[in-house]
Amino acid sequence: MPWAPQGLERLSEWQRKVGDLHLVAIGGLTIDRLDGVFAAGADSAAVVTDITLHADPEERTRQWIGKTSQWR
Repeated sequence: MPWAPQGLERLSEWQRKVGDLHLVAIGGLTIDRLDGVFAAGADSAAVVTDITLHADPEERTRQWIGKTSQWR
């Protein structure tokens, strides 16, 4: 990985730098962090680990779909 975790403040800085380009937040995302990710300027979020390591990945996927439906 060429970069260390950026955090929400840095995500906002990246959003300002990319302007009209689509900014995707990736890495270390959880449902609890999602509101902050979008508030910081991300246009979308990519999630893998929070789903695949969950005790019930199908249920966790449903939770993600429910949480993200407000931004569709």
